[in-house]
Amino acid sequence: MGSTKIIASFCTLTMAMTMMHSAFNFYYVKVFLNKYNITESWFHTSQMLYMVWNALNDPLFAILQDNTSSLLTRTRREGILYTAPLFAFSFLIPWFQFGSSSWAVGLHLIVSLFLYDTMYTFVGLLCCCLFTELSADPHNRLMLIRYSTVASLIGAQSIFLLEYMSDGLENFHLFQLTAVGIASCACLLMIFTGLNAHTEYDLQSKISAKCTQQGTANLPNTKDSDLKSSTQSFFGKMLQLFTERNFIAFVIMNFFQEFHRAFLGGFTAILCEYLVPNNQVPSGVRSFFYGMTGTCAGILVILGTPLVSRLGYFHVIRYNFTWKVVGGIVMYLFIGSSNPWLIMLFILVDTTFTGGTAGFFNMPVSDICDEDMEKYDRRHPITSTVFGSNALVTKPAQSLCPMLVVSILNRYGYEEVKHGSASPAEINELESVMFQLICFFPVILGVMQYIAWSQFTIRRRILERYVPEEPI
Repeated sequence: MGSTKIIASFCTLTMAMTMMHSAFNFYYVKVFLNKYNITESWFHTSQMLYMVWNALNDPLFAILQDNTSSLLTRTRREGILYTAPLFAFSFLIPWFQFGSSSWAVGLHLIVSLFLYDTMYTFVGLLCCCLFTELSADPHNRLMLIRYSTVASLIGAQSIFLLEYMSDGLENFHLFQLTAVGIASCACLLMIFTGLNAHTEYDLQSKISAKCTQQGTANLPNTKDSDLKSSTQSFFGKMLQLFTERNFIAFVIMNFFQEFHRAFLGGFTAILCEYLVPNNQVPSGVRSFFYGMTGTCAGILVILGTPLVSRLGYFHVIRYNFTWKVVGGIVMYLFIGSSNPWLIMLFILVDTTFTGGTAGFFNMPVSDICDEDMEKYDRRHPITSTVFGSNALVTKPAQSLCPMLVVSILNRYGYEEVKHGSASPAEINELESVMFQLICFFPVILGVMQYIAWSQFTIRRRILERYVPEEPI
């Protein structure tokens, strides 16, 4: 993986995906709740349908990518190249309202979630496969994380750009125009990836295809089990994965991580609207804070790469769970809800550690892919199958979290407060519940994750386990 162009092409892909995904996650709940005024019944219906599709499309696309050779799946880069325009278009759908009636708004959310998640899942699987297949050396993978995180940091500024240009969604027309610009830029970046991101397996496939065209009967170093479209079914491979202790430990931990990230990404703006009032924190500071929530995690990944190299990702990830428990308890018992600046700081640190540790999750998944390939004597890793099976378990958290939080907020009068019909006592009660969510979510989720992650057995440091290949 010495080609600068190949490294740059992976980084442009992560930048493009971060530009759109960070903005989508940050704004779609707030736009549909506060701008379109979607009803709770339609919101839950859309999230239930989305949860089912969100879980199913990953294994479906994994089957497509690991077991077929169509135009979109012949190589990883070709799949990205041909789907880039549609992915960019799917990002724009939530920001242009279908209609004002309750059914039109509900249908709008369903279409937005389904189409965007379909494209994000398809391209996201390809991105994860590129990460695993560009190099098997963990040192190279760690450096690739650092480079791509720099690109993601740039992409995450889409939140700050949208917040600044729209004045916190007050100028929604300018928000829409800015979103169009972000989608166009992301599309061009993904096209660059699709033209240049070649992996060693892509090159092997080209050599095999060329030999076949020349009538070569026996390809060198090729076995029946080496063929990508093996006789073993996708579900057989997935069943093998679900008997692996490391895989089970990882997906349980990752489910709660996705739950936490969905909470922070979708509700930070809503919670801060009440717990961090404008008369105490200037709007400019608030916009800067929102932008930093998408930036600091990337900075942590860049600065934390040497630590991961020395200690191993297992211990670094587990430290984050300890922080969640201790931080949430300290915030609730000793700080309280009376200081909006400290609330913002806690949310920022929580978002940074949660997103930062997730930035290293491709390392354990790649190790799971490598161990599976070695254990079952595969020539080509079933990367899409591993990532797709992981998503089958973890993706429902992205729907369950908004449903749970919206139900809790509405139970304590969020609808009435939002429309200005609540009493001061009801407002105070709602704000108290919001503060408890900010504190107790990290504690509960951190305990669950610590227990699950402790069952993961790949714990040795990178420097002890591997001899590095040629540096990137």
